[in-house]
Amino acid sequence: MRIESKLCHVSDDIAIVQVNGWLNDKNLGSALAQGPTVEAAEDKAISRLNTRINLDSNNESSIKSINKDKIKPTLNMGLPKSDKIEGIKLNQEPSDWSTELTAIDLEIKRLNWSRDDEIEFLEKELGYNNRNKITSYSDILKYLSILKKTNVKNQLKVDKVNINTLIEESDIILRELSWDHLQGREYLQKEFNVSTRKELNVQQLTSFVQKLKTIRNQNLSQ
Repeated sequence: MRIESKLCHVSDDIAIVQVNGWLNDKNLGSALAQGPTVEAAEDKAISRLNTRINLDSNNESSIKSINKDKIKPTLNMGLPKSDKIEGIKLNQEPSDWSTELTAIDLEIKRLNWSRDDEIEFLEKELGYNNRNKITSYSDILKYLSILKKTNVKNQLKVDKVNINTLIEESDIILRELSWDHLQGREYLQKEFNVSTRKELNVQQLTSFVQKLKTIRNQNLSQ
C-alpha cells in the first residue's frame, strides 16, 4: 500500500490534509481531515481512509489495512485534485472545514487567480489579507458563496484599471489644490485611516476623488 498526503490548508491552530491510497496503479480512495497540527490531521485522514477502504473491501483479500507506523507518507504542499466536493451543511458549524476550504481552492483554480489576486479580492470583500486568518465559519461560507457568484475571470483586472484611472484623476485634482505629499497623506489618514491611496479599494477611491472635487469646487467659489 502506498499513501500520498497533501497539505490543503494550514494556519496557527488548524491544518487540513488530504490522503490518497494506492495499490500499484489503482487508486483506492481519498480522505480529508482537520487537526490542530499537520501530523494530527494526517493521522486522522489516514485513519478515515483506512476505515473507508476496509468497508469497501471486506471481500478483497489483496487489500491490507493501512499501517501508519510501517509506511511513511510523503507530504506534498500542493493543492487537492479532488473534482467533487460534497454539499455544505448550513444548519450547524462543523469542526472540520476541509470540504469548504477545498471548495474555495477549486473556485480559485476556476477563476485562474494567483495568490496575490486572491488576497486582493479577499481584502476588498471581507477585509482579510490572508485566507488563513479567517477564524469564523460563517465568513468561510460567505467567501465561498461570493467566489461561486464571481463569473468574470478578469474582474480583478477591471478593478485595477478603475483604480489606476481614479488615482490619475486624484493626482490632477491634488495638483489643482496645490497639495503636497504630506497634505494628501494627512487627509487620507483623517478620512480613511490609511497612509496611501494604494490601500483604498475602488469604492473608497471613488469617494476620495469626490471629496477632493468638493474641496476644489469650494475653493473655486470663494
